[in-house]
Amino acid sequence: MAITLPYRFDTSSVWHTILKGAFALNAVLLLGVLVKLLTGDWLTALGLLVVEAVVFGFTRVFVRFQDGSVGTLYRDRVEVEPNALLGIPLPGPRGTYDRDRFSAIRVEFLMGQIIVDGQSGGPHELVWLAGHPSTPDVLLARTDERTGRAVGAEFGALLDLPVEEKNPPRVVTL
Repeated sequence: MAITLPYRFDTSSVWHTILKGAFALNAVLLLGVLVKLLTGDWLTALGLLVVEAVVFGFTRVFVRFQDGSVGTLYRDRVEVEPNALLGIPLPGPRGTYDRDRFSAIRVEFLMGQIIVDGQSGGPHELVWLAGHPSTPDVLLARTDERTGRAVGAEFGALLDLPVEEKNPPRVVTL
């Protein structure tokens, strides 16, 4: 894979899909509570309200821990656009950061899903632009098929940054 600068990235789509589903579920449950209140079924409305409270709690966790960014990487800086979904601002990096505010390219190896019905998501990787303590990390790419190491090396070479690995796969020999 040949990466050229400026490099346009959008790593937010996975979490945007998850959050759209969570927001839709919240809306359906709130509508159900409203309908049950209007029909006078107080006990069912209370039950739905409890379920909505649990789902809302999970939605808040999803919003808080979502990752992903949209922006453009240049040799001397990275410009990160504000992350928002349906007009709701999401946490995460935004703004312009100089290249010297980053210490490395980090390749984070993640396990794949368990094989179900012969299909597997397989192992995948996240490639981060790792910031110094006062600078946020920026997710540049999501890779699979064990290509994260090569993509990280290309970003490292382009930006003259070291490449570090987090949770690299272990090789077991017998």
